Formats: sequence, C-alpha cells, structure tokens
Amino acid sequence: MPEEASISDLLPLVAVALNDKAAADAYEELTVAREERDIPRKVEVIRCLNNGEDEDEDDEAVVFASALFEDGEYDPGNTNLWDVSLEQNSNSTCLLADLRDCHICVGGGFPVATLDDTLLNNGTFDGWIDGAEGEACFISFCFGPHSTWLHFLIHGWPREEWEDMEEEYDYTTQEFIPFLLGVADRHPGATVEFIAVSFPVRSIHGALKRLLPPQRKAEARADR
Repeated sequence: MPEEASISDLLPLVAVALNDKAAADAYEELTVAREERDIPRKVEVIRCLNNGEDEDEDDEAVVFASALFEDGEYDPGNTNLWDVSLEQNSNSTCLLADLRDCHICVGGGFPVATLDDTLLNNGTFDGWIDGAEGEACFISFCFGPHSTWLHFLIHGWPREEWEDMEEEYDYTTQEFIPFLLGVADRHPGATVEFIAVSFPVRSIHGALKRLLPPQRKAEARADR
C-alpha cells in the first residue's frame, strides 16, 4: 500500500531524529554537569541587588563575567600577582548604572570584594582611570586589605570627557563609585566589560597549591 510504504520510508528518518535528540539531551546534561562542577573553582563578577537583603530574595544573581581560577597566570609585569582573565557572559550585559551592585566572588558566590560603597562593613578601595583600549576607558580598582585588583572597560563614555583625567585622579572609596554613577546618569547606555581580577600571591598561596594540577603548577612556576 502506498500509505504504508511512505510510513516505512519515514521510519529511518524518525530513528535518526530520535537519536539526534538523545545525543543533544546527553550533551546538554553533560554541559550542565561540567558547569556545576566548575562553579566552586570559578572567579566571577556577579550582580546581586541590595547585597542579598530580603527584597531581592527571589531574584537570581546575574553573572557578568567569569573564569576558572587555575586558568590564571602570573602577571608578567609583577609576578607577585596572579591574573585571572575574565570571559564575558554573552547573555548578560552590565550597565555602568549597575556598577554598585557588582561583587567579585569565588566558590559559587562568596564575595572577596564589592563595588558597593554604601556597605558599612565594606573595606576601602581606590580607583582610577588607567588608560584606554580603543575608544573605551580602562578603569582599575585596588581593594584592601589584601590588594585584590579589578580591571574593566567602560564603553559608551565619550573619550573627550575622560582622557584629560587619565593618571591625574586617584579616587577614594567614597568618591569613585558616585563619580562613575554620575557618568551613567549622563550616558545611560554606557556599559562595563570586566577584563581581569588579580590576586596577591601571598594571600592565595594555598589556593594555588591545591587547585593547580601538577603540570599546570610547573608551567606557572616556569613562567614566573
């Protein structure tokens, strides 16, 4: 029968489609499992509103950028620092206006530094305009007490507004975040691209010993 023949002809295609779906599902499960495995070893910049107070309890933290701690390297210009270059989350863009809500976290969300200058127990940090990358403004922060560094680019801030400030201004905790939020008020489309987090080696010696595989540890020491 023609109808039966046509159905029979489709069976191999149905089988292939089912196999493809099973393979796709397995790949997705493997990807999720790998991501969950890697979370405790990641350095992340996340956005968490109100620093976790009750009013945002049901909102998920947004990861703007991340990288594995062991994928870092000694800073070529200062081997007392361990640099972790961050990969941007293509699904989330950080507006400059949201900078105060951003935190540097490890181990799945434990903060090591925060850009929220309104917290009473927040450590001091300094920040400054540190040059340019193309038309973007390069910003550096140094957080106390261990001298952890955060580097990022601001896109959408007209160069003529900031290039004369380069290397002339060293802002304190109380000054720099409000200053940058003022820039965001004038340029609401300005965005942040997080570039790297740098840790002082003296403060993370144990993490380097535990997290780096033997071969990676040998390569890192050779680079140093």
